[in-house]
Amino acid sequence: MRCLPIPTFTKERATRLFDGCQAALVWLAVLACLVSEPMVERLALAAMAAVALAAVFAALSPITPEATGAAAPPVPTSGSACPIRNEDESHVL
Repeated sequence: MRCLPIPTFTKERATRLFDGCQAALVWLAVLACLVSEPMVERLALAAMAAVALAAVFAALSPITPEATGAAAPPVPTSGSACPIRNEDESHVL
């Protein structure tokens, strides 16, 4: 039996795939609840199971080594937890 390599994702790509799966699950759940045809409801539930498996795959797949070696974003050194810049104060709705 030949061993296939485990596919890896970058963190951004895995996050995007997982978020897309969540959105698809919501729309399929709405479809399953609103439709009155039993065959379409079963099809939507089967699609939900397939999308849930894809989300599990995205969540559990390993991340590429070069993606984990990235530097962390800089942490502000000021005393306040959330510094406000002057240009941010002008964006009042």
